[in-house]
Amino acid sequence: MKNILNNLNIYFQTVPNQLRKVRWIILSLFIILTVIIAIGIPKSKFDMTMDSWFSDDNSVKVALNEFRSEFGSDEDIFLVYKPKDGDIFSEKSLRLAESIRNELLNFRFKLKKNETSQLKRITRINTIVSTKVLKVNKDTLISEKFIGNNFPKDYIAREIIRKKGFKQKDFPLSYFSKDCKYGGILIETDIGTTPLEEEKGNVSKKQEVKSSDFEDELGSEDEEIEMDIDQSSSAEKIKFKPVAFEEYLDLMKDLNKIILKPEYTEHFEYFPVGNPPLMEFFMKMMEEMGPLYMTMLIIMVMLLWFLFRSFSAVLWPICIVVLSTVWTVGIFGWLGTTITTMLVLTIMLILAVGIADTIHILSGYLYFRNEGISHREALNSAYLKAGLPCLLTTITTMAGMLALSYTPILHIKVFGFMSAAGVGFAFIFTIYLLPLLMDMWTPVLRKKKNKKSIAIYFKKYIPDFVQIIQNLLEKIIPMVRKAPYLYITFFLGIFILCVYGGTKVKVDSNIIETTKPGSSLRRTYEVVDKHMMGTQNLEIFIDMGKENALQDPKVLHAIEDIQNKIESKYKHLVVKTNSLVNIVKDAYKVLNEDRDDMYIIPDDPKVLSQTLFLFNNANSKDRKKMVSDDYSKSHISVQLYNSGSYEYTSFFKDVQKDIGLSFKPLKNKYPEKVITVTGGLALMMELTDYISWTQVKSLGLAIAIISLLLIFLFGSFKVGFLSVIPNLIPATMTFGLLGLFDIALDSDTLIIAPVIIGIAVDDTIHFLTHYRAEVLKDGNIIKALESTVKEVGQAITFTTLILGFGFFIMSFSTNMSLVKMGTFGSLAIFTALFCDLFMLPALILITSKPKQSSTT
Repeated sequence: MKNILNNLNIYFQTVPNQLRKVRWIILSLFIILTVIIAIGIPKSKFDMTMDSWFSDDNSVKVALNEFRSEFGSDEDIFLVYKPKDGDIFSEKSLRLAESIRNELLNFRFKLKKNETSQLKRITRINTIVSTKVLKVNKDTLISEKFIGNNFPKDYIAREIIRKKGFKQKDFPLSYFSKDCKYGGILIETDIGTTPLEEEKGNVSKKQEVKSSDFEDELGSEDEEIEMDIDQSSSAEKIKFKPVAFEEYLDLMKDLNKIILKPEYTEHFEYFPVGNPPLMEFFMKMMEEMGPLYMTMLIIMVMLLWFLFRSFSAVLWPICIVVLSTVWTVGIFGWLGTTITTMLVLTIMLILAVGIADTIHILSGYLYFRNEGISHREALNSAYLKAGLPCLLTTITTMAGMLALSYTPILHIKVFGFMSAAGVGFAFIFTIYLLPLLMDMWTPVLRKKKNKKSIAIYFKKYIPDFVQIIQNLLEKIIPMVRKAPYLYITFFLGIFILCVYGGTKVKVDSNIIETTKPGSSLRRTYEVVDKHMMGTQNLEIFIDMGKENALQDPKVLHAIEDIQNKIESKYKHLVVKTNSLVNIVKDAYKVLNEDRDDMYIIPDDPKVLSQTLFLFNNANSKDRKKMVSDDYSKSHISVQLYNSGSYEYTSFFKDVQKDIGLSFKPLKNKYPEKVITVTGGLALMMELTDYISWTQVKSLGLAIAIISLLLIFLFGSFKVGFLSVIPNLIPATMTFGLLGLFDIALDSDTLIIAPVIIGIAVDDTIHFLTHYRAEVLKDGNIIKALESTVKEVGQAITFTTLILGFGFFIMSFSTNMSLVKMGTFGSLAIFTALFCDLFMLPALILITSKPKQSSTT
């Protein structure tokens, strides 16, 4: 192994000279390949939908698809509004709310020729004015609007309507708050229910939920656009198109054109919840990312110039990073790979490794130039010193990223492969392109007589930071030699504390917690959770596997039992539930003189069947939204307060157990029944939880793989052991601090771990490789350590300053996940530097024999 490493050192030393012989061929080849590969970037497929993360046989996804095929989309908007007059039952508030509804339904009349609008995605809108109530007319149920055109003209009329509203058990919190200061408009859409093009041959025309289905339907005060689904066809045959991010944004854009008109905003303040408004808010946060990353890049550029005092030393590292990113995205674009938002992390990793590799070459080159060595000799020496460490760093980082490929989630596999490829390209460009670039524009300041350059001006007023770093680095080894055990004890103490804190960390992703206090999203969620029916929705999809099962009183009693358990056991999470049971009880009560004691499920199957029949005649649209035509499938809608994935995941599991107990007596009668907790929220929580714990496991696997590779590459268990210890502290620091300060670890914060490990391993390998080469010369450990700290210490200090401050800029984001990534990530990066400069020399001193010719 030693011979292999020595031969590699010699090879890297000769690379610059070999490249010069064919420089124009190589440069031309790089340019041609880059252009070809860059063409593949637009071919990349970006998918931000949750569905795409799961396999087609995932139980939650299967149930969600069946729910959508039977009952339509679950992508609704709950538009909560607060009237300026403080009463949603005032005539002005009622008229304006209904006016908004009518404008949304009749948007087509105001479109210009060939103009379209995403408001066509709206299938139904209910306000307190238009929502239906049941009444009896000669033993027949009829459904009519609660208020309709009968707007109250005075206080007495308003109070009569208010009392009637509170008598309707499903109205409070849905259409008005308990103090009547907030109202709600329920907007249903068809988002997520568009069948795939290739599946249309197996889907009936009624199942094709498209805008064309509604072209001839005109909304008016008495008409609504309704979705009609042929429930006789097999739901399993339907596959829906993934929801594009733009669908949400376009819908909200067109919705805002109406609700933000002056005549409405002068009286209403809005608090919209649901996926479309949530995606709109996240888009605003994403728009912030551009300037944030640009600022991050500017800071890195400024630090590169400040440290090296050369514009070429700024340009070439950026070129390496940009080229690596272009090649990575372009190649995967040509392969037709679907890419997610995890691409951001891949770019961050390429940035970290690419900058680190080039800085080690540049720092070594300038070090040798300052020693009076010529350009070519300095370049050869820099590659002799840094080429092998760059290779070893690339191998270990790629191995760590490829460890993610064991996960069953395709997008995480793609992230692992793309990150590994990006790191590999960064190494290739550093070794085989950077020497030619440095020949073209060398990063050495040329002093010109009688001319004042910007560099000379800054040099006059700003101290030479390189010299300051060198002065500080010279003091490290003497300090460590005096008390090596003290330094080791100190860092091990930090490590133990981090491990202890890591045992207390809680993986918990919460939508609200991603925003800073006082943000519009936080205020919206707080208002809706406090005054209305909650900000989250869960669906329990019920497939009894037998026709007319939902006309069985025992089945409805089981559903009622589930609802009672959910509402009583989980009051801290659940606001209210709604199902076919609510419809049956309400209809039965109305049919029996509206007596409160008759708000029950009739135990006689014939009476139950008759009640459902009468309700279907009165309001078939509401019936179809709640139960299938053959009465074999239904669902329970659960309205929830906003919470984190930790609580939700536990809640989902407990509810599934409750469902099993409630339906256990019906097992023999309905052996094929399937009841599943589903919906967008359930899918999101399962994804968040799975990503988080997959990343934790992958982190451990990556550390193990990197440790084994280091032992193998250096041919020494001791060196491998020494190289792992300093990397464990920064790798566990983020988890430890979060646990110690009781800050939840979300999936966004967790994904910074691979970047931290990559940087930490990079610094450690460069340190140990240089130390090994120096100590093999004469066996002098102290001299080898001093030389290593002097040369490598400068490079890893530069790398840490550039990346540490670069990542810290994320701390100024409005996204709290990025704030945590920036704060704890930069802290871990700086910690990695101190571990390599102080702990690693201390470990070498106490584990090496002082007078051996070879100690490693």
